[in-house]
Amino acid sequence: MALSKIELEEFMMELQRASNDLGSEEIVYASEWIYLLPTHGLYINEIALDLEYNIPTGWDGFGQEDLDELETRGFLMKISETKEDPIDFEKEIVYRIIKN
Repeated sequence: MALSKIELEEFMMELQRASNDLGSEEIVYASEWIYLLPTHGLYINEIALDLEYNIPTGWDGFGQEDLDELETRGFLMKISETKEDPIDFEKEIVYRIIKN
């Protein structure tokens, strides 16, 4: 897990706040490689959450394992997942917040 237990709780609360503000329970995780570097982000209604909310990014930011942990805790439910593209490594996972 990339985030500590406290950071994970704060991350979960910020996702809930973004969901409430933006009026959607669907969160999209998207990853890709740009210029030989991996990148990823979270979106609600096509709005990049890290630009509007306190979402931890960068080396010390959230990772796929943190989203998996939130799913295990019952906060998120995976709705769909695309297979990772072998050339550009694009992948998209759609989650729904199920715990308010």
